[in-house]
Amino acid sequence: MSKKSRKKGPSLYDLFHRDPLAGGGISKNDTLERNFKNFFKLSWWHIGHILSVNMFFIFGNFPLFFGLLAFSGLLNDTLPSPASSVFANLFGTVREGYNPFTAALYGIHGVQGNLSVNTTATNVMYGLFFLIFLTWGFVNTGTTFILRNLVKGDPVFTVRDFFYSIKRNLIQSFILGIIDLAVCLLICYDIIFFYFNMGTYVSALLFYASVFLALIYFVMRFYMYNIMITFKLSIPKILKNSFIFSALGMKRNLLALLGIAIVVLIDYYFMILILPLGVILPIIILYGYCAYMGSYAAWPKIKQYMIDPYQTEEKEEEEPVFKDDVT
Repeated sequence: MSKKSRKKGPSLYDLFHRDPLAGGGISKNDTLERNFKNFFKLSWWHIGHILSVNMFFIFGNFPLFFGLLAFSGLLNDTLPSPASSVFANLFGTVREGYNPFTAALYGIHGVQGNLSVNTTATNVMYGLFFLIFLTWGFVNTGTTFILRNLVKGDPVFTVRDFFYSIKRNLIQSFILGIIDLAVCLLICYDIIFFYFNMGTYVSALLFYASVFLALIYFVMRFYMYNIMITFKLSIPKILKNSFIFSALGMKRNLLALLGIAIVVLIDYYFMILILPLGVILPIIILYGYCAYMGSYAAWPKIKQYMIDPYQTEEKEEEEPVFKDDVT
């Protein structure tokens, strides 16, 4: 009797050259329950698509590169500037009368530093960075559609699915993207502002409130684009349902947050220990893998509360309106 051959994992060739008629799906693993036990197996089988999603996000949001260049200060001019705030008064005193006392003070407070000044090139880069408001919603919509189909177990055609989802949600993805990015930037600004102004009890309280709000909104983002591409709902209802799901899926959300934090910390330590590797990881896989964890946590809960009840019970109430998922 012939022995049954053991099922092997995908080869490097298989990860990027799946059968196009199958859409890159793995039928056996696509039937697995989306739980913590199966996460690593499924993420490995989907690694090729996750890498593609990361490329779409990085190069689709190309204004990010202009922003990084502007914030880096590489295009700025540097001018000598006193490091001490009392230098101006001390300089006037020294000019009127130079003595050992003023000389000692001048040696302490007269130290010169470098002041970075924006140039025209820097301001142009800042202007180009704000093009991110045009791309953010479209890119998040396209990448979320791919990741949702991976988690669902549907066939995935990466390039076609990306542009198909953007075309199908053109107006809504643009508006939601502007709202999403504006909220993200505002929360980041609040955290930075209150962190550097924590001299009072109120400032400290507002800092921790901003951090808590950032965590809530970060979890909401697991659901926002997933709900938008699946159901025909208004943007206020998308945001409302996303907030509700941030509480309903607490266990899965916390696990996803923990996983994302671990991945980001690993990349951070790589930046400290092996800088080239730490820089290249975000370009290759960091966003895609973190976004996959978010969709992996979100989709089962969306299916449980917004889809399954209408498939298992009699249609006594109006059904939710689904968007066409035919790709």
